[in-house]
Amino acid sequence: MKALWTKNNAGIVSVLLIIALVATSLGCKLKEGSGQISLLVVTGGHAYDTAEFEQMFEALPGISFEMAVKPEAWQMLADGKEFDVIAFYDMWNEINEQEKQIFLNEFEKGTGIVFLHHSLASHPEWPEYIELVGGKYNLPAYTADTNEFSDYKHDIVLQVKVLDKNHPVTEGMEDFEILDEGYSNTRQLPGVHNLLETSHPDCDRYIGWTHSVKNSKVVYLMGGHDKHAYENPSFRKLVSNAIKFTKP
Repeated sequence: MKALWTKNNAGIVSVLLIIALVATSLGCKLKEGSGQISLLVVTGGHAYDTAEFEQMFEALPGISFEMAVKPEAWQMLADGKEFDVIAFYDMWNEINEQEKQIFLNEFEKGTGIVFLHHSLASHPEWPEYIELVGGKYNLPAYTADTNEFSDYKHDIVLQVKVLDKNHPVTEGMEDFEILDEGYSNTRQLPGVHNLLETSHPDCDRYIGWTHSVKNSKVVYLMGGHDKHAYENPSFRKLVSNAIKFTKP
């Protein structure tokens, strides 16, 4: 009787171990196949409505994100931390040769890249930066010709027209209105695919585009100055779609 009980116990333990292993395996598969996009959001050099900005990303379905500030963000990437997509919301001037290489490596790897709002004005002394974003905000301190100075206007109501409703970034979207900051007299590279436009006199015509750099898909969205933009459903949809579209 004692031997039979031990044998039964051994059998029960074996079954429990098998169940645990199967459950662990299934859990891993579920986690891997959950569809969560890993996102790094990079800030620095410009103030913003911090809580509302992070709340926007928290509300985006299917996306898990981390926040990092330049230049610490470069070290995170240099240390081998990998993300599906990186969203830049910085206005950072300095960048050394090592940091440039870290940045360019992300394009070699095919990491999705989303540039938001004032990131258009980052790294004004790096000529190749415009090739990455697809455009540039000309800061007076770094631009010799006064006719080329870019400008901005706070709190303007933009009527935004969706130019390509079949593109994944704007798919299913209709024209919309947003209270935001507009940029004017900025530069745009020829060959980018324009997605959004506006006719406001204090803002450039094209305010959203996409292109590719090396192995990466790139999206730039001019909107996103403060909480009025972060809380706008259409802007949130654009950010969400851009992240999903650029994901490799």
